[in-house]
Amino acid sequence: MLKYFFVLSAIYSSGLLAEQTLPQWEAGIWLGGISLPDYRGSNERREYALPLPYFIYRSERFQLSRKGVKGLLYQADNVHIDIGGKVNLPVDSDKNVARKGMFDLDAALSIGPTVHYTVYKKERRTLSFQLPLRTVLSTDIRHTAYRGFTLNPAIVLRQQTQWNSAFLLAFLFSTRPYNEYYYNVSDNDVRPGRARYQADSGYGGIRLSLITRRIFKKYSLGGFVRYDNLKGATYEKSPLVANLENVTVGLYITYQLKKSRRLIRFLPDDLEE
Repeated sequence: MLKYFFVLSAIYSSGLLAEQTLPQWEAGIWLGGISLPDYRGSNERREYALPLPYFIYRSERFQLSRKGVKGLLYQADNVHIDIGGKVNLPVDSDKNVARKGMFDLDAALSIGPTVHYTVYKKERRTLSFQLPLRTVLSTDIRHTAYRGFTLNPAIVLRQQTQWNSAFLLAFLFSTRPYNEYYYNVSDNDVRPGRARYQADSGYGGIRLSLITRRIFKKYSLGGFVRYDNLKGATYEKSPLVANLENVTVGLYITYQLKKSRRLIRFLPDDLEE
């Protein structure tokens, strides 16, 4: 059941879309699926599909949803700063050839502020810059460990039509503890075809994301495609990087059972890096 929560968080960490007026709270049924690599650079992937109940609460400065908790810290004409996070799924190393015999990768919680700056806005189209700074903690619920920082500046183009859509181009950077967690190979983990490797901090490649969603009276449809390219990353030569390109795909449908009569106008969710 815990992994199902992480799957749900991973799909919604892809983010949405444009500012909207929606019920202050709503509850319903969520059904979704996702296909994703074990980690960035892996050549093995997993597929998940599941139904779950959901509950969302919104205010002008706070939101509790399937993604977790998000709060607005500052807002001006073209700038706003919020705080939020995302979840990376855990990995069973015995089910991944490149990592076989190594420690399992716990779920990674990334938490921190994001600065959003609107560069251009006209009618139904918005071009913005976002700068998310995240502290990363790995956890198996019983134990939690610090895994460094990520900083992933991005350009975001949003468009509102019947299908609200957004496109993101992000440049990924991370500190040494983060890269060590995912890409280090210690002396004890050396095997034929898996040499010792020490990861360093720095550039981690690019990410392209396309996200879309349409809201109907009682239900909504949505999905995303995310492309990662690790060419030029500081850990590109790690034996654990078996593929320099990854694609992640997610689809979902929600059905609303109950909602409040009060409507809230809230800022768009982060388009997560």
